[in-house]
Amino acid sequence: MFNCNHPAVRALTPDVVNTREPGYLHRFMWLSDSMIGSLDKGWNYLEGWYPPAYNNLKAIHYTRGGPWFDHMQDCDFAQEWLAERQHMEAFA
Repeated sequence: MFNCNHPAVRALTPDVVNTREPGYLHRFMWLSDSMIGSLDKGWNYLEGWYPPAYNNLKAIHYTRGGPWFDHMQDCDFAQEWLAERQHMEAFA
């Protein structure tokens, strides 16, 4: 999550986003370290990296792949993801 109104975001031109390596974007390399804050891990909970018991979970980041892949049907929080997909598809 970042502040889209911050002047440093202007560095993210379509050319930059479409041509830079993924690590450049994932590591926020267009920013100085002093511009990067922290978030409660509940907003970027890394499935498979953190224990599956967390009380303040808001968003799950499936870094290894998620339950939309057959081989990940048993990953942490797979049932919650699958239930949300089923709910979404009911309204599509």
